[in-house]
Amino acid sequence: MTSSLSGESENRRTRKKSRTGCITCKKRHVKCDEARPQCAKCTLGDRTCSYAAASARRLGHVTASTNSDVAGAGSNSNSPAATPASTALLGTVADARLPEAPRGCFNAVHLALIYYAHVNMGKYMATGGDVSPLMESALDSALTAPYLLDQLLAVAALHRSTAEQARRSLFITQATELQTRALGQFNEARENINDANFMPYFLFASFLGIHVLRNTITDNQHDVSQFISAFVDYTRVHRGVRAVTLNYWDRILRSDLAPLLGVVAIGQAIERREAGTETVELRTQLRTTADPPSPPLIASMEALQRVQWVLDIAKHDPSDLNLRVHAAMAWPLVVSDEYIDALYQRRPEALAVLVYYLAVLHSVRDFWVFEACGKPLVESLVNQIGPFWEKALSWPLSMTNGS
Repeated sequence: MTSSLSGESENRRTRKKSRTGCITCKKRHVKCDEARPQCAKCTLGDRTCSYAAASARRLGHVTASTNSDVAGAGSNSNSPAATPASTALLGTVADARLPEAPRGCFNAVHLALIYYAHVNMGKYMATGGDVSPLMESALDSALTAPYLLDQLLAVAALHRSTAEQARRSLFITQATELQTRALGQFNEARENINDANFMPYFLFASFLGIHVLRNTITDNQHDVSQFISAFVDYTRVHRGVRAVTLNYWDRILRSDLAPLLGVVAIGQAIERREAGTETVELRTQLRTTADPPSPPLIASMEALQRVQWVLDIAKHDPSDLNLRVHAAMAWPLVVSDEYIDALYQRRPEALAVLVYYLAVLHSVRDFWVFEACGKPLVESLVNQIGPFWEKALSWPLSMTNGS
């Protein structure tokens, strides 16, 4: 096993090119889902998708009297460099719309997904309680915040694709289309948050986070460098959307959602207790790696402390899968931007911390979002970091080897 942290040429050799996707995904050497009018990778990454450009060109030639097509199309003028790092990946969706899923329209499949969500959301969102506040908020705000209902239905479709293999393709397509539409509507509304509408923003972030993290883990199993890139994209998307509601956090905790946010109080109590020992070997190695420690190293040590915090929350009630899931989902939201940057740069100390986090996800793989987080992904990342870190990674390796 050899380290390939600095071997960019080796990373290029191991990536699989997208042979049938959009031009942008081909150039980035990532798998394209081929969703129209703009693929999901370009939508989430605020990149110009060749599908959207082609769709806009085609629609531009349609006459006004052709009412079976979309009336017009625009171009995506936003660029990642023009927005903060935490929100750059949320860019606007091209104005060209899917004819089969026009904005504000719902078909029979969507109605079936509403019922599916009502019956199953407690399971696939790991709430363990009454989900009626979630459903009521989405339905009550369907006109003023349609992005929430679309994203709620997108997650319902994504989960249903795992439960009904015969119609898996149908529901994955629905999930992608609904998410694309939701993101477009959210991008138009995100600057207008106020005391009257902050709740749909918060719930949208929760549903979007579940959706993107599931796809990140499931779609990037066979290329560790591609997985790291996708995971960084996910963290920036989720953190960027959640950041919009930070000023309203106290009010959210006093809302009807309070019974579903029990992990918050437990997490605060855990912070006042002595930390566990699962991360001690890596903690020791990080402390002795450099003197004085660099900013990326400090950020990685803080991120590791948060991994231990997640593990300690889980130990509060090991039988409570929902608690363990929500603790695991919290980690990407509580680490620093500096750590995410170090992860993007493939700093070995940041990657070592990520190995620990993947071991945490592996421990809750009974939850559908994490079910693909297995031993091969953890071992591939360990191989990428190299033998210098192997002893410090003995705990996550033992966790995955024992399964």
